[in-house]
Amino acid sequence: MDPSAPSRTLGIGQRIFLAIACQLWLWVNLFSQASEFEAIAVSIVQLVAVVLITLRLRHMPSINDRWVRVVILLVVLLVAAVDLTIAGKELAGFSLWFSTRKLVPVAGLLAFAGAIYCFFKAPTRIMLLLYTVSFVAGMRAIALMLSAQASSEAGNFETLTIAEAVVSMIYPLVFLFRGHYTPMRGPEATTDGK
Repeated sequence: MDPSAPSRTLGIGQRIFLAIACQLWLWVNLFSQASEFEAIAVSIVQLVAVVLITLRLRHMPSINDRWVRVVILLVVLLVAAVDLTIAGKELAGFSLWFSTRKLVPVAGLLAFAGAIYCFFKAPTRIMLLLYTVSFVAGMRAIALMLSAQASSEAGNFETLTIAEAVVSMIYPLVFLFRGHYTPMRGPEATTDGK
């Protein structure tokens, strides 16, 4: 968002591919989690994505608010770890060593706050990935809270699912029309000096 930084637009093919891939991941997580195996698979993919995004952030010296993105990744990591623990407990009879009643709602709120944060930054590839993993973490936190409440109605759950599916499309559409490369001023500054 710095006016002095170059703002190169991604090709339409790249934007379409990335937007569709991230949107499919969002919808797969939303509509196809009916078993503990699927919850474990989602959590593992989320953990791998956190590691890959973290490695990418390490090589981006021009990021001014890197700590905000690290906090978002830590929240995603927390939700994925809780999800793995609960799914493992239901699948293999593991016992939880901590209470998740208060932890999951707070983590879900922070995850959705991380997704909203992405709207205030330039729609780059790294921000699209950050939005995707944080939104998935928020959806998983909601799913964990609803599964813990035996009194939740099926109709309300379906309405919430449809609302999440519609809202999840907003940022991929923004990226599709306005996607940019991530500014990396550090290497350019060194090459200009040579």
